[in-house]
This record gives sequence, structure tokens and C-alpha cells, in this order.
Amino acid sequence: MINQILLQISLVQEADATTTAIMVAGVFAFILLLIVGSIISNRRNPSKNAAKGATNITKPLNNRASRKKFKKATKNIGLLPIHIKILEDLAERYKIGSPLLFLTSPKVFNVTMKKAIQEYDSGAYSTEVKENYKMLLFAIKQKLDRSSVLEKKISTSRQLAIGKQITITTGSGERYTSNIVTNAKDYIFASAPTRHDGSMLRLVKWEPVKVSVMEKGDVGFFYDSKIAGHSKVKGTSCILLQHSTHISTSRQRHFPRKEFGKSCYFFKITVITLLEGKTEVKKAVMDDASKGRLGSVLEISAGGCSIKSANYLTKGDLLKVDIDIERRKTVSILGKIVNLRRIALGTAIMHIQFTKMSKKNMNSINSYIYGIEEKTSILDY
Repeated sequence: MINQILLQISLVQEADATTTAIMVAGVFAFILLLIVGSIISNRRNPSKNAAKGATNITKPLNNRASRKKFKKATKNIGLLPIHIKILEDLAERYKIGSPLLFLTSPKVFNVTMKKAIQEYDSGAYSTEVKENYKMLLFAIKQKLDRSSVLEKKISTSRQLAIGKQITITTGSGERYTSNIVTNAKDYIFASAPTRHDGSMLRLVKWEPVKVSVMEKGDVGFFYDSKIAGHSKVKGTSCILLQHSTHISTSRQRHFPRKEFGKSCYFFKITVITLLEGKTEVKKAVMDDASKGRLGSVLEISAGGCSIKSANYLTKGDLLKVDIDIERRKTVSILGKIVNLRRIALGTAIMHIQFTKMSKKNMNSINSYIYGIEEKTSILDY
């Protein structure tokens, strides 16, 4: 039954900032009653495969109290009804004491999610069912990760770790990357930023700046500071940043990123308007379809990627990117350049927001990010 429901979810994915609403409310309202019946049916007739690989991780908690805590926790995290039913189904199939453990123990969910995905991949399910199910599991994983990261708070810049990468924004809006060399009692000693031409940036003493720090997931810490001077620490030229106890927390990224470091080809796209009869039709055409431009993907997520290239395009340009996620597994994604950062003469980093991709390609990217295909998965730690 649950596979029939998954088969009905035929949404075209748009992996931009709105991708976080992949499962819209109208779809869930339609399938919720069906999936409840499916879960009850599965509990009465648990599959042989699930029972065979199941491990009783813990003794069941008090059923009523556990269910109450689970419902409250899922509401706080923002899980949708279909996500909740899937967690309950996973707990039943893999003999987890309570679905609440998925929310309190990341390792329990990570290991169970990997088992479920591998079971579906090897099962006799249709491609549509497999991709829909994986897409839902990844959506749950991302919500759990964001909830976990948001619990991390800092009250002062003195808590920032040595070696942490920070971004310094000047009053004119220019942004520079730096690293914390030493976090002293009075100041943060950060490596002096460099301009695009490689020269060292010299900021005026007491000039106001904004400091931002990105953590894993989509959370960033921000605060106002001032340049307290310049110095040399451990052989590194540094700027001194005043401390602050007024730290703001904000969600920035909707999807986790992972370093990639592989080559790719990208093609510029132009949207033209054609006249078909009396109707104007817009069509996307690749300007350089015969040969793509070579680049290197530095980081990738389900929402976008960063590409370094000497043949970079312009901010605002549309493009198609061909990336080999795994050997002989190329994904093609449409995107838009939302930011361009020149790092050297003739070279720049394009920050790309994906605008359209298939569910299969999105799942391939998430499988890479979460190490689903790895023998020893990053999920197991």
C-alpha cells in the first residue's frame, strides 16, 4: 500500500530556495488517510526482509508517554504527517523501541535510513516508488539535522574556535574570507584578508565590520565588530577584531554541502521567445551546445554548487551543468548563477542555485552527501 502511495507522488523537483516545500500540503492531505491504513497493515504483516535484518536497539519506552513526546517533538521540528508515518513505519519494521529515538539519537536514524534505502534499491519496486521514498527520507534527514544544529548557540565571540573560517563584511558591502589564528581575551586575531589581485587588505582602525561564521548545516552566527588594529601572530599577518556578546543566529542554507573536487562541464542557456501560431512560447537554448565549458565543482548540495573556472559566465546567467556524481553516473541540472567571486586573474568561482532537476538526480546528490553508497558510511558515526 505504501508503495502505491509513493507511486502517486509525481512532483517535478525545483531545487532552489523553494525546494524545502517538496511535499506540498495538498498532496499530503490526499494521501494521509491511505498511508495510515498502510502502516496498520504493515504492522499486522511485517515483511520477512525487515524482520530478518532487524535489531532490537532498545527496550520499548512507555508507549503512551513516548507517543506524546514523539508527537510534540515532531511538531517542533516541523515534520509533516507523511514524515511522521514513515518514521513510525521504520520503527516498526526495524524493531526500534520507539520512533522518538530517531529524534534523540542521530545515529539510530542514520543507520536505519541507510538500511531502508538499500532495501528499497535492491527490492522489486518501480523506479518511481524508489525515488519518492528516498526523497522523503532525505527530507526527514535534513529537517532533523537543521533542528540539531539550531540547538547550538553561542553567547560570545570568545567561544569561536581557532582555525574557524569567518567572513568579514566592510561598510561598503565587500566580503572577505579569513581564519581565526588566535582567540584572545580582548580580541580575535584573524588572518589578514587579501584582495582579488592578491594584495593584503588594510582596513582603517576602528572601522566597523560585520563578522559571520557558518556552522554545519544551514546555521550562521553574526555580530558587529570593529577593527582594533593589525599585528603579526605565529608568522601570520592578522587583523584584530573586537569581541561581542550580541550574537545573532540565522538559517542560511537549506541543504547540507559536501566538498566535491571533480571536473564538470557547463553550458550557457539563453531563453528565446518563439511564435507558434498566435501563441508566444519561451524555449531554453544552449549557446555552446557543441562543447561545454570546463570547470571544477568545489562543493555541492541538493540546492546548488560552486564551480571554479577560467571560462566563467556572468552573474544572473542560466546554465546547464553536467556532473559525474559517481563513475558512469552523470547528472544534468539546470541552474542560475547567483554570485560570482573572482579569485585570480582570469579565474572565478560561480555560486550556482539549482532551478530544476529530476527526483533521481536529487537523490543521487543526497546519496553522495550522506555517503549512502559508501561501505563505511559517514552516517554510521
